[in-house]
Amino acid sequence: MLDSDVGNSILPHVRFYQKEVKHEFNTEKEGRPIYYMADFVRIEIPGNTFSIIDTFSHEGHKQQFPQQWARYQNEKKDLGDDVTGTMLSDWSILTAAQVRELKHYHFYTVEQVALASDAQINTITPIVGMSGFAFREKAQNYLKHAKDSAIVDAQSEELRKRDAEIEALKAQMNELMAAANEKKRGRPAKEPENESN
Repeated sequence: MLDSDVGNSILPHVRFYQKEVKHEFNTEKEGRPIYYMADFVRIEIPGNTFSIIDTFSHEGHKQQFPQQWARYQNEKKDLGDDVTGTMLSDWSILTAAQVRELKHYHFYTVEQVALASDAQINTITPIVGMSGFAFREKAQNYLKHAKDSAIVDAQSEELRKRDAEIEALKAQMNELMAAANEKKRGRPAKEPENESN
């Protein structure tokens, strides 16, 4: 569709951008939201509001729209595809304005704050309204407690599953015992054997 539209001189509006994508497995494992950054593309045909494509970008998009891809690569900040972790926007101690300011200094995740050097952390002290060192310590504690609660949650889930299995086995055992008792009651009594026969 797009190739024919381009051939008919209807040029689509194409924009590449980065978007946070939730990593479900790691989120469950760590007990806190974990995201990674992915490249997306939004393709709109002028005059057609019903066929907007907004999806993960792939090699075909990059080849079909090389100028837009090159512009995106030039505009893209230092945030790379390898940034993974709990986004600062998911950390309740920060306001949206603080998150935006921290992005200016290339801090995107709680993990980056927790692992920041003294020099790096000093640059953001005015933004967070506390000592940079205290802020870094809060990040480290957040990650530690989230990991600990994930372990507790996983253990609780395992115990819940085990308890459900035990209850199911008890119910099955009770059914078997009830069936055995019914069988005993329904069976005629044995007649004594006649010794004369």
